[in-house]
Amino acid sequence: MDHVFREFEWRRDKNPVLEFQKDMYELNFPGFRVTPAFLQGFARELREADRRSDEALFVLDKDGQVCGFLWLALIGTMTDPCVGFIKNIYVAPPERGQGLGRLLLEKADAWFLDRGVRKAQLTASTVNQLAIELYEKVGYETIRVRMEKSYW
Repeated sequence: MDHVFREFEWRRDKNPVLEFQKDMYELNFPGFRVTPAFLQGFARELREADRRSDEALFVLDKDGQVCGFLWLALIGTMTDPCVGFIKNIYVAPPERGQGLGRLLLEKADAWFLDRGVRKAQLTASTVNQLAIELYEKVGYETIRVRMEKSYW
């Protein structure tokens, strides 16, 4: 069966999406460990986003199993009153390399364009070079660098 892109359903999709966060956060933030408290906070934010009209949640489904996730938002910045922002994008490891990340990004573009958005943004961790390469292939470019200094 092909992958099906559909809207997120809280009861059906919450647990698989929460499961993805361990891989996502621990890959993109070396040394970070996902804890039950982190997942509780993420679940609260996810629930709130599911109720908002300026955010959208979608999943990729294959044979009844969630294998990808996309979280979108409309945000205002200091320089732009309305920007499409990709808050979270994920494809499960067994499904990678099949163009599904590109499919999710195309769905994000469509959602943003349907709402009159003229610009989309996302953040990417410098340790996730494969994701950065995908983002560049579909037209994203680095316009800012976010730097961090650790004190311990």
